[in-house]
Amino acid sequence: MTAPHPPGADDDANRKLIWASVYRTLLQHAHPDARFNHDYMSFTPDFRGSSSAIDRLVSLPCYKSAAVILITPDNSLEHLRCRALKDGKKVLVATYRLRRGFVLLHPGRIAETKYEIAACLDGMEKPGIGRSVSLAQMRDEGLKVDMCVTGALVFNAQGVTIWEGHNLFEIQYAMLSDLGVLRAERPVVAVAHDCQVVDEAALGVEKVTVSPTRKGEVQCDFVVTPDALHEIEGAVKPTQGVDFDAIDPEGVENIPPLQELRGIRMMEMIMRKEGFVSGKEEKADEEGEGGGKMSEEEQMGVSIVEKLMQSYRA
Repeated sequence: MTAPHPPGADDDANRKLIWASVYRTLLQHAHPDARFNHDYMSFTPDFRGSSSAIDRLVSLPCYKSAAVILITPDNSLEHLRCRALKDGKKVLVATYRLRRGFVLLHPGRIAETKYEIAACLDGMEKPGIGRSVSLAQMRDEGLKVDMCVTGALVFNAQGVTIWEGHNLFEIQYAMLSDLGVLRAERPVVAVAHDCQVVDEAALGVEKVTVSPTRKGEVQCDFVVTPDALHEIEGAVKPTQGVDFDAIDPEGVENIPPLQELRGIRMMEMIMRKEGFVSGKEEKADEEGEGGGKMSEEEQMGVSIVEKLMQSYRA
């Protein structure tokens, strides 16, 4: 799939140069993955000293007050997922590349002896551990995310993600924001090794900033490393949800929650049209609210549901 915010050629080249520089140093500190070795395009690695970074993170007031935390499925955050469960917090985790949606880890419904198993990607979906939750279930159950924690391959000290890697955090953020599960004022914390937090001037490249041309980009409120805590004032967050026009059809096909969200949007459009939802400003046009042009199959499905609703109202 294409990136959720296709970068310009110059910006993309700049980011690639930065990543190439970081990669050589990261090899000295990162732990290989059992399956992917050092293929960082397939996973975000854990690193020496990550426990010190987690200790810094859990001392933040926003962590202490959080009841539900979205934690990306990165190797570097496995210890944090376990720590959060021990601290009595619910943990929302995306499955690998979102292929099976999200899993909710509830510490009160998992035996304490299994917290470490629940914290790892191979364990969280086992029976009696995590619960698979759809976007609709999160919304209907009133789930609210109080804090997000993400890993990535490269950040700068201003909280900008320069090279995200595989975890699709910005798509997760957009989907949860779209449904009101996550609000823009909720803090986002990045965890990385010190070598992954770059000073562009020292590398002789242009500063990377949050750009209006990169739709959906999330600036972190904190960047935590084993040796430092960077706090960012006025971090920029997206004000809109998923822009389906910026995601190619293959991307939607490969990510079931995106399919679900598009379906939810279409149903909301129909509900508004048929008068089942009132008191909301009309934001959807004939193609759906930001959903792009519908295929013939989608249009047929909408027609069928419209007829069913007309029959129900009669």
